[in-house]
Amino acid sequence: MLRQTSPSELLTVRPASLDDQQTVLRLIDDADRWFLTVSVDEAAGLLAGAPALLLLASGRPCGVIIADWVNDGVTWMRVLALSSGLSTTQALGALLPPFHATLRARNVAKAYVACHEPADMWLTVELRRGGYVHDTDVIVYEKTRMSVPTHGNPAVRVRTATMGDISAILAVDARCFTVEWRKDAVHIGTALRETPRFFVVEDDTGIIGYAFVTIHRGGRLVHLVRIAVLPDRQRQGIGARLLYEVVAYAAAIGAETITLNTQAYNRSARRLYEWFGFRRTGDRQIILRHDL
Repeated sequence: MLRQTSPSELLTVRPASLDDQQTVLRLIDDADRWFLTVSVDEAAGLLAGAPALLLLASGRPCGVIIADWVNDGVTWMRVLALSSGLSTTQALGALLPPFHATLRARNVAKAYVACHEPADMWLTVELRRGGYVHDTDVIVYEKTRMSVPTHGNPAVRVRTATMGDISAILAVDARCFTVEWRKDAVHIGTALRETPRFFVVEDDTGIIGYAFVTIHRGGRLVHLVRIAVLPDRQRQGIGARLLYEVVAYAAAIGAETITLNTQAYNRSARRLYEWFGFRRTGDRQIILRHDL
């Protein structure tokens, strides 16, 4: 166990690297307050070069903050772990200025944080105090009946994606999402290797959309991670076709629930989900932004 930190001890910060992996894993495991939006293994992997700092009290590790890989001037805070004996205000007062300086040095223009409510309210309060502003909310939907109102556009083809599709998928992603929501080649490649179903939809012009899911609770829950259709091909039943394929897959494996998240401002997507029988759960994430 990491010894408690006295408020009178000197707080310093230094960069974290792969050499600090065991220290960081121990900090996460022993944390009194923690924020984690990636798996522990993914957090350890980010130490290979993503922005990361250790907080030290008189030379002893008492906190860590890790951002995601920088993508086109944007990153997300992925890990924050603080040991006991130090106030959150003290810790973030010591961590955030050098963290932001590190991001600026990596040419980051905007840093984002997705705080779950109410679990992360402690962090939301402190980040707002530290200059972060509300960007949007991400709301959660679920579907418990596997009936569908339509099979979508029958003229397009849906197939399982391959590694050779990465470039086309990234091109769709870049046109569908603002930079903070885009996936990069690492995320898409990982999804292609590890997720149980990754669909692409195509016509004679090539790939025009995609969707992929993860499975949880022993197959009882399917989570729709991503669904996207090129802007100039929307309102043609293509998103409905992809959504039908997701529901059909969930039904085929005996899932009881499908969940998804979407930005509150994405009204067209929300109308599609609600037409398909998805209902809001009441859960949400508060998305905070810091302009660097």
